[in-house]
Amino acid sequence: MRPAGMRLFSIGCLLAFAAIIAITVLPNAALAAAHTGTVAYIGTDNNVYIAKGDAKPNCLTCPIEGEQVRRETVGRFETAALKMTADPANAKGSQYGWPTFSPDGKRIAYASATPSKMGMSFGLWVYDLASRNATEIFASPSEPIDYIYWLPDGNQLSFLLGQHDQLSLMLAETEGHVPIRIVLSGRPIYFGWSATPGHLVVHTAGSDPDASERVEILSLGRSSQSEDKVLSRGRAPFMTPCWSPDGKSLAWIANNHAESNLVVGDAEASHPRSIASLAVGDSTFIWSPDSHHLAYSTTLIPHDPVFQGIRLVDSTDASERILTKDPVAAFFFSPDGKFLAYISVPEDKPYYVWHVIDLKTGKDRELGKFISTQEEATAYRFFGQLALSHRIWSPDSSAIVYAGVRLLAEPPNSLNVTPPPSVWAVPISGAAPRKVGDGVVAFYSPASD
Repeated sequence: MRPAGMRLFSIGCLLAFAAIIAITVLPNAALAAAHTGTVAYIGTDNNVYIAKGDAKPNCLTCPIEGEQVRRETVGRFETAALKMTADPANAKGSQYGWPTFSPDGKRIAYASATPSKMGMSFGLWVYDLASRNATEIFASPSEPIDYIYWLPDGNQLSFLLGQHDQLSLMLAETEGHVPIRIVLSGRPIYFGWSATPGHLVVHTAGSDPDASERVEILSLGRSSQSEDKVLSRGRAPFMTPCWSPDGKSLAWIANNHAESNLVVGDAEASHPRSIASLAVGDSTFIWSPDSHHLAYSTTLIPHDPVFQGIRLVDSTDASERILTKDPVAAFFFSPDGKFLAYISVPEDKPYYVWHVIDLKTGKDRELGKFISTQEEATAYRFFGQLALSHRIWSPDSSAIVYAGVRLLAEPPNSLNVTPPPSVWAVPISGAAPRKVGDGVVAFYSPASD
C-alpha cells in the first residue's frame, strides 16, 4: 500500500514533536450526546477493544486462560488450522493493529506481532463477535502485516505483507482450510476490490525495481489469474484506483506528458473520460456514497502529506465546486453522503483540526483541535486506500471517531508532556464529544447496532 511498507504500528507522525508542548484537554462533558454505533480500537496497552453504544469497552485480546492455536507450516509461511482459541496470543505480550470490521459488522480482523525466540512473529486473526472466538488464519515468522481489507462478500480477506524492500498482496479465506494466496508483489501496492467477485484494480510498479508504475485490472479465479486491462503505464501521481460504491464506474488518475487527469470509465474501464485536470503534485480522491461525485485534492509538492484544498466534481458532467481552500491531511464522506469530514493542517501549528462540511449548504463547522497519534497519522496519510476498508463515520452519519489528544484551546508554547491519547466519538451536531476509551487508532463498524 505505501511505498516503504506500512508497518504494523505506524511511521513517525507529522506532529510527533507536539508531545513536548503544554495543552488544555477537553473534559468528558456530562452533556455529551449519546454514543451511537460500534467502535473497534487499539488501546494504549496495544490490545483490541470494542465499544458498543455507551457500554463499557470490551477487550478482545487481553490475556485469559485458553489453548494455543495449532498451526501447520506451508512453505515459509504458516496457516492456522482454524481451531478456535480464547487467547489469540497465548499471553506472550503481543501487540495488535489494523482492527477491520467485516462488511456486515459481525467480525473483526486484526494483525498481531508477538515476541519470539527469533525476534517477532506475526499473525492475522478474525474475531467473531457473536461466538466471542478468535481464529488465526495466517502466521509468518518474519513478515509483518501492513494493512487489512475485507472483500465485499465478507468471505475473504486481503492484506499486505511486508517483505524486505517490497510488499506482497495476499488473499485468505476466512472459513475452510484453503492455502494462502500471493496475488502479486511490488512497491507500491494500492488496490480496490470490485463488488463483482474475482476482480480488482491495482496500482503498482511490480517486483522489478526498474519497472515503471502501472494501473491495471486483474481477474482471479480459484486457481487462475489474468490481466484484463492496463489503464496506464508510467508515473502515476496518486495512490488508489477504485470502483464507485454502486460498482458501475471506475476512477483512476492518468499522467499524460506531464499532465495529470482524474479519469472515470465504466466498470470495465471502457469509454474513459477526463473529469478534472490536475495540478502538478500528487493527487487523491474518494467516491461519494451515491456514486455521483468524487472529492479530490492535490499536493503542491510530490510526496507531500498535505493536500491543498478539496474540490467536489460531478462524475457525469464534470461540473465542480471548491469545498475548502484549507491545507488538509485527509477527508471522508459520511455514509449518507450529506457531509464531508476533513482534517485541516494549520500553518506552523502543532496540531490538526477536525471540520465537517454540509454538502447541501456548504456550511463548514469546526469540530475541534487535536494532537494525532502516530497510528492515526499513518491512516490519514493513506486515507484514500483506508476509505475502502475502514470507517471514521458512525453508520447513521451523526458522529466521527478518532484517537488522539483533544484540545480545548490553542496550546501555549511551554515544554510539558501531553497526556495519553484517547478515543473520541464526536457528534457533528456540535454536542460535546464522548470519550470511548484510551487508545491510539479507532474505526466504526459499517453496520448499525
